[in-house]
Amino acid sequence: MITRRHLRTKVMQAIYAQQLALSDNQKAGEAWIIKSSQDFYVLYITLLDLFAHLHACGYALYQKNLNKRIPAREDALNPKFFSNKALALLMESPILEAQRKKHKVIYWKKHDEYVRLIWDAVAASELYQDYLKAETSSLDEDKAFLIKLFTDVIVPYDRLAEFIEEVNISWVDDVPLVNTIVKQTLTDLDKPNIIHHELYKSDEDRMFSLALFQKTSEHIDELTAEIVGRTPNWDPDRIAALDLVLLLMALTELLYFPSIPINVTINEYLEIAKEYATPKSSVFINGVLDKLVKEWTAQERIRKNIRGMQ
Repeated sequence: MITRRHLRTKVMQAIYAQQLALSDNQKAGEAWIIKSSQDFYVLYITLLDLFAHLHACGYALYQKNLNKRIPAREDALNPKFFSNKALALLMESPILEAQRKKHKVIYWKKHDEYVRLIWDAVAASELYQDYLKAETSSLDEDKAFLIKLFTDVIVPYDRLAEFIEEVNISWVDDVPLVNTIVKQTLTDLDKPNIIHHELYKSDEDRMFSLALFQKTSEHIDELTAEIVGRTPNWDPDRIAALDLVLLLMALTELLYFPSIPINVTINEYLEIAKEYATPKSSVFINGVLDKLVKEWTAQERIRKNIRGMQ
């Protein structure tokens, strides 16, 4: 589920925070990485859980208007959304229910004002109105509607971003990847056990981020010396702090993670630099890594386990 690139960004954030605080408290960094990674999964369950709360909110308004027996907006009286076949599959999922209870996902109950705001945005959308006008719908059509509702109405809605920042600020960096995973889950709702019940793809991934953090922290001084020695025009104080962290992590992978190919390491950190650092960072990082890889390969300092590469 969570990708190694995303795990790398969490390690980057932990080391960056450690460097800014001038701290060598590894336990605190490790604890943050574990919690932040677990929070990634909680966000996934929270966004899936939103659909059940939107259903409940809309249906309560629908019943209220029926009981009043007074004219109301068509979307308030139209029950079609509440019998959406894909939505029913999601709400009846035992995996979602189990994970909701396991992780105590009650954010929408605590912040029900956001549920009502999001429901109002849904009900007012052209997409929702067009869906109500269609005379029939199949499971595939209902899935397609939920996917477009999520991507075109819910995700861009600014109050959702407000909710995410209010509940857990670390979710802000997680949102793009989690949104992609939620969309894929909705696409495959009719497949068995499609809702992810594990954060990590494998035990190797589960251990990867902590091992990367520990190894990088352990070798910071010697690796910093390697970088400065290859950048004579740049002393440590002139290298952007985040660039230095990314270089340290990349060099750690090159030297101490034999199962990760050289090109994978370089590509991953260049992509992270493009997203999190300055516009010139990726060029600088690429130049330093290229020089060190050539030197270390010639010196046979980089030893990769070809059979175990992944």
